[in-house]
Amino acid sequence: MLILPILVSALAFSAPATAAVSPAAGSADSFALQASRVHVGDGRVIENGVIVVTDGAIRSVGASAPEGLSVRKVDGEIAPGFIAMRDATGADSENNETTRKFTPTADVARAFDPHHPAWAHLVSEGITTVVMTPASDRIAGGLDAIVSPATGEIVKRGVALHLGMSSRSISNFVEPTSYAGLYAHLDRHFADAADGSPFAQARSGATRVMMEALSKNEVARAVAFAKQYGLTGAIIGAPEAGDQVDLLKSSGLGVVFEPLDAGDRADVAESAKALRAAGVPFAFASDAGTHGPAAMRMTAATCMRRGLDAQGALAAMTKTAADMLGVSASHGTLEVGKVADFVVWSGAPTDLTSRATHVFAGGKLVHESERSSSHHTHR
Repeated sequence: MLILPILVSALAFSAPATAAVSPAAGSADSFALQASRVHVGDGRVIENGVIVVTDGAIRSVGASAPEGLSVRKVDGEIAPGFIAMRDATGADSENNETTRKFTPTADVARAFDPHHPAWAHLVSEGITTVVMTPASDRIAGGLDAIVSPATGEIVKRGVALHLGMSSRSISNFVEPTSYAGLYAHLDRHFADAADGSPFAQARSGATRVMMEALSKNEVARAVAFAKQYGLTGAIIGAPEAGDQVDLLKSSGLGVVFEPLDAGDRADVAESAKALRAAGVPFAFASDAGTHGPAAMRMTAATCMRRGLDAQGALAAMTKTAADMLGVSASHGTLEVGKVADFVVWSGAPTDLTSRATHVFAGGKLVHESERSSSHHTHR
C-alpha cells in the first residue's frame, strides 16, 4: 500500500503536551507522542505515557521524553501493532497448488503482493505484521513468511515449515487419502530428511513448524508427531484446546486460533481462557480473505466476553505472537530498539468500539482514519 510521510504535526494530532520545542541537534527524524495510556504489550500500562521514535525504531517509552524534544499529545491509547498469525491476502493465484500435497521448499514470500488493495483494510484494523501461509489443504505446503502489509516489506522468509495434519489435507482424489497415509508420508520425509532440507531444518530446531490440526484427535496426533521428531512451533486450529491443556503444555507448542464461526464461539473462547490460566501460549489468525479484516479483533473480543482478560487478549495479538515466531527482539512490544510499529486507538485497543485513528509502521504514519482527518482542525 502507499506509505504516507510522517505527519507528526498539529494537523494530525492535538496540541503539544508541552510548549513547542525544536528537536535536539541530530534528531530531525525523532518525534514523541503522549497518550492517556501506553500499552507496552507485556502487561505493563503506562498512564500518560510517552513514546519516542528515532529513525523508525523505538528510542524510549516512559513518563517523559528526552530534554529538547517536543511532545505531542494524541487522543486515545497507544499499543503495539497487531500480528496476524495466518493470512493469504492477495496470494490466491500464486499460493494455491491443487495437484501436489508436498511442496516443502515453496517460498510463500514469493506470493506476497504488497500492492494488493486488501492490505489497507488490515492495516486500518491495527494489523502491522502478517504471517503469510500456504493453502490449508497441503501436507507440507512450504515455508511461511512474515510480511508488513503497511510498508510492503518482507520481514522474514522461511519463518516456519507449514504442515497440514487435519482432514483438510486428506482427499479422495490425491494421495494420501487417509490419516494413516498422511502420517506415513510425513514419517518418510522427516525420517529420511536430507541435510539442509526444510524437514531437516525443522528436526534440528532451526526452523519452526506450523501444524494445522482441528479435532482433539488431530491435535493429539500432531503433538505426538512433534515430540517424536523434536519439533517446535504451534498448532493452528485446535478449537477445543482447553480440553488438552496438559498435553499442550508438556509439548511446548503454542496454539493459533482461527477466526470464529457461529458454531465454535464457546469452544475457542473457553480454550483461550484455559490456555491463558495454564501459561500455554496462544495467538490468533486473521484469514481476512474469508472472514474480513476485523475477524482477529472480533475473535479476541469474543474470548474476552467469556472471561479472557484484556491483557491476555492484547498479548495474543502482539507479544505472544512475536514470541511464537521468534521475532520478539524486533516486534511484539513497545521497547527500546524495537521496530516502531504501533497504533493510536480511540479507546482501549481490545475494545471493539475503539478505532485505529493512526497506524505507524517503521515509524511512518501509514494510516489515518477518516474521522480523525475530518476532526483534526478542531483540536
